[in-house]
Amino acid sequence: MLIFGDNLQVMKSLLELKKTGKLCNADGTPGVRLIYIDPPFATKQEFRGSQDQKAYQDKIVGAQFLEFLRKRLIYLRELLSDKGTIYLHLDQKKLYQAKQIADEIFKESVFRNHIVWYYTNKIPDSRKGVFTVSTDHILTYGKTRDVISTPLRLSERSRSKFPNSAKSMGKRYTTRTPAVKESISNAQKG
Repeated sequence: MLIFGDNLQVMKSLLELKKTGKLCNADGTPGVRLIYIDPPFATKQEFRGSQDQKAYQDKIVGAQFLEFLRKRLIYLRELLSDKGTIYLHLDQKKLYQAKQIADEIFKESVFRNHIVWYYTNKIPDSRKGVFTVSTDHILTYGKTRDVISTPLRLSERSRSKFPNSAKSMGKRYTTRTPAVKESISNAQKG
Protein backbone atom coordinates (compact mmCIF):
# COMPACT_ATOMS: atom_id res chain seq x y z
CA MET A 1 0.00 0.00 0.00
CA LEU A 2 1.40 3.41 -0.96
CA ILE A 3 -0.10 6.49 0.69
CA PHE A 4 0.41 10.01 -0.64
CA GLY A 5 -0.45 13.10 1.41
CA ASP A 6 -1.05 13.48 5.14
CA ASN A 7 -1.06 9.94 6.41
CA LEU A 8 -2.25 10.57 9.98
CA GLN A 9 -5.95 9.92 9.26
CA VAL A 10 -5.14 6.86 7.17
CA MET A 11 -2.98 5.45 9.98
CA LYS A 12 -5.85 5.89 12.45
CA SER A 13 -8.12 3.90 10.11
CA LEU A 14 -5.50 1.19 9.60
CA LEU A 15 -5.00 0.88 13.35
CA GLU A 16 -8.75 0.26 13.76
CA LEU A 17 -8.50 -2.46 11.11
CA LYS A 18 -5.60 -4.05 13.00
CA LYS A 19 -7.54 -3.96 16.28
CA THR A 20 -10.52 -5.70 14.67
CA GLY A 21 -8.32 -8.34 13.01
CA LYS A 22 -8.81 -7.02 9.47
CA LEU A 23 -5.22 -5.89 8.88
CA CYS A 24 -3.29 -9.15 8.64
CA ASN A 25 -0.34 -10.65 6.81
CA ALA A 26 -0.70 -13.67 4.52
CA ASP A 27 0.06 -15.98 7.48
CA GLY A 28 -2.68 -14.34 9.58
CA THR A 29 -0.42 -12.35 11.91
CA PRO A 30 -1.81 -8.88 12.65
CA GLY A 31 -0.11 -5.67 11.57
CA VAL A 32 2.33 -4.50 8.93
CA ARG A 33 5.71 -6.18 8.45
CA LEU A 34 7.54 -3.36 6.67
CA ILE A 35 7.05 0.41 6.80
CA TYR A 36 9.15 2.92 4.87
CA ILE A 37 8.43 6.53 5.79
CA ASP A 38 9.92 9.46 3.89
CA PRO A 39 8.62 12.49 5.80
CA PRO A 40 9.25 16.08 4.74
CA PHE A 41 12.72 17.28 5.74
CA ALA A 42 11.66 20.62 7.33
CA THR A 43 13.01 22.64 4.38
CA LYS A 44 10.40 25.49 4.46
CA GLN A 45 9.78 24.91 0.73
CA GLU A 46 6.91 24.13 -1.58
CA PHE A 47 7.61 21.39 -4.11
CA ARG A 48 6.21 21.10 -7.62
CA GLY A 49 5.87 18.14 -9.94
CA SER A 50 7.34 17.67 -13.42
CA GLN A 51 4.28 19.40 -14.98
CA ASP A 52 4.65 22.31 -12.50
CA GLN A 53 1.69 21.05 -10.46
CA LYS A 54 1.76 21.45 -6.68
CA ALA A 55 3.31 18.27 -5.22
CA TYR A 56 3.55 19.02 -1.48
CA GLN A 57 4.48 21.67 1.05
CA ASP A 58 7.30 21.23 3.51
CA LYS A 59 6.53 24.21 5.74
CA ILE A 60 6.59 22.58 9.19
CA VAL A 61 9.89 23.30 10.99
CA GLY A 62 11.48 23.22 14.43
CA ALA A 63 9.49 21.81 17.35
CA GLN A 64 6.37 21.58 15.16
CA PHE A 65 8.19 19.27 12.76
CA LEU A 66 9.45 17.07 15.59
CA GLU A 67 5.93 16.78 17.05
CA PHE A 68 4.56 16.06 13.54
CA LEU A 69 7.05 13.19 13.27
CA ARG A 70 6.49 11.95 16.84
CA LYS A 71 2.72 11.56 16.32
CA ARG A 72 3.23 9.52 13.18
CA LEU A 73 5.94 7.31 14.64
CA ILE A 74 3.66 6.42 17.57
CA TYR A 75 0.91 5.29 15.18
CA LEU A 76 3.39 3.48 12.96
CA ARG A 77 4.80 1.55 15.92
CA GLU A 78 1.31 0.35 16.78
CA LEU A 79 0.69 -0.65 13.15
CA LEU A 80 3.82 -2.81 12.96
CA SER A 81 3.49 -6.54 13.43
CA ASP A 82 5.57 -8.00 16.25
CA LYS A 83 8.20 -9.04 13.67
CA GLY A 84 7.87 -5.82 11.66
CA THR A 85 10.56 -3.29 10.71
CA ILE A 86 10.32 0.44 10.03
CA TYR A 87 12.70 2.42 7.81
CA LEU A 88 12.77 6.16 8.58
CA HIS A 89 14.31 8.27 5.77
CA LEU A 90 15.83 11.61 6.84
CA ASP A 91 18.41 14.17 5.81
CA GLN A 92 21.22 15.47 8.01
CA LYS A 93 19.24 18.42 9.43
CA LYS A 94 16.83 16.46 11.64
CA LEU A 95 18.61 13.10 11.86
CA TYR A 96 19.78 13.34 15.45
CA GLN A 97 16.58 14.80 16.88
CA ALA A 98 14.54 12.18 15.00
CA LYS A 99 16.76 9.37 16.29
CA GLN A 100 16.17 10.51 19.86
CA ILE A 101 12.41 10.49 19.27
CA ALA A 102 12.53 7.10 17.54
CA ASP A 103 14.68 5.65 20.35
CA GLU A 104 12.05 6.84 22.83
CA ILE A 105 9.10 5.42 20.86
CA PHE A 106 10.58 2.13 19.58
CA LYS A 107 13.17 1.72 22.35
CA GLU A 108 16.88 1.94 21.69
CA SER A 109 17.22 -1.81 22.23
CA VAL A 110 15.35 -2.52 18.95
CA PHE A 111 17.39 -0.05 16.87
CA ARG A 112 18.65 -2.11 13.93
CA ASN A 113 20.84 0.11 11.79
CA HIS A 114 21.73 3.55 10.50
CA ILE A 115 22.03 3.33 6.73
CA VAL A 116 23.92 6.15 5.00
CA TRP A 117 22.65 6.68 1.48
CA TYR A 118 25.48 8.26 -0.51
CA TYR A 119 24.57 10.10 -3.71
CA THR A 120 27.33 9.55 -6.23
CA ASN A 121 25.95 12.27 -8.51
CA LYS A 122 26.72 15.07 -6.01
CA ILE A 123 29.75 17.02 -7.18
CA PRO A 124 31.72 18.88 -4.50
CA ASP A 125 31.69 22.65 -4.99
CA SER A 126 35.09 24.01 -3.94
CA ARG A 127 33.64 27.55 -3.80
CA LYS A 128 31.51 26.53 -0.80
CA GLY A 129 34.22 24.51 0.93
CA VAL A 130 35.47 20.97 0.69
CA PHE A 131 32.43 19.10 2.04
CA THR A 132 29.03 18.96 0.39
CA VAL A 133 25.84 17.32 1.55
CA SER A 134 25.79 14.12 -0.48
CA THR A 135 23.98 11.75 1.86
CA ASP A 136 20.56 10.94 3.23
CA HIS A 137 20.01 8.67 6.19
CA ILE A 138 17.70 5.78 6.94
CA LEU A 139 17.16 4.67 10.54
CA THR A 140 15.79 1.16 10.98
CA TYR A 141 13.95 -0.22 13.99
CA GLY A 142 12.12 -3.42 14.72
CA LYS A 143 9.00 -3.46 16.86
CA THR A 144 10.68 -6.19 18.89
CA ARG A 145 14.08 -7.89 18.69
CA ASP A 146 12.41 -10.79 16.86
CA VAL A 147 12.20 -9.22 13.38
CA ILE A 148 12.03 -10.84 9.98
CA SER A 149 15.24 -10.06 8.13
CA THR A 150 16.07 -10.63 4.48
CA PRO A 151 19.76 -10.70 3.49
CA LEU A 152 20.85 -7.87 1.22
CA ARG A 153 22.02 -9.04 -2.18
CA LEU A 154 24.34 -6.76 -4.13
CA SER A 155 24.05 -6.44 -7.89
CA GLU A 156 27.16 -6.93 -10.02
CA ARG A 157 27.24 -3.16 -10.57
CA SER A 158 27.31 -2.56 -6.80
CA ARG A 159 29.94 -5.24 -6.33
CA SER A 160 32.16 -3.47 -8.87
CA LYS A 161 31.90 -0.23 -6.85
CA PHE A 162 33.00 -2.05 -3.69
CA PRO A 163 35.65 -4.47 -4.93
CA ASN A 164 37.29 -5.26 -1.58
CA SER A 165 35.77 -7.78 0.80
CA ALA A 166 36.19 -8.38 4.51
CA LYS A 167 34.67 -11.86 4.33
CA SER A 168 34.97 -12.54 8.05
CA MET A 169 32.57 -9.64 8.67
CA GLY A 170 30.51 -10.06 5.50
CA LYS A 171 31.28 -6.51 4.33
CA ARG A 172 32.43 -5.00 1.07
CA TYR A 173 34.29 -1.70 0.80
CA THR A 174 36.32 0.56 -1.45
CA THR A 175 39.37 2.68 -0.81
CA ARG A 176 38.66 4.97 -3.75
CA THR A 177 37.28 8.48 -3.06
CA PRO A 178 38.01 10.35 -6.31
CA ALA A 179 35.43 13.14 -5.86
CA VAL A 180 36.78 14.05 -2.42
CA LYS A 181 40.42 13.89 -3.56
CA GLU A 182 39.61 16.05 -6.59
CA SER A 183 37.74 18.55 -4.42
CA ILE A 184 40.64 18.81 -1.95
CA SER A 185 43.11 19.17 -4.81
CA ASN A 186 41.01 21.95 -6.40
CA ALA A 187 40.61 23.73 -3.05
CA GLN A 188 44.39 23.67 -2.52
CA LYS A 189 44.99 25.10 -6.01
CA GLY A 190 42.40 27.87 -5.61
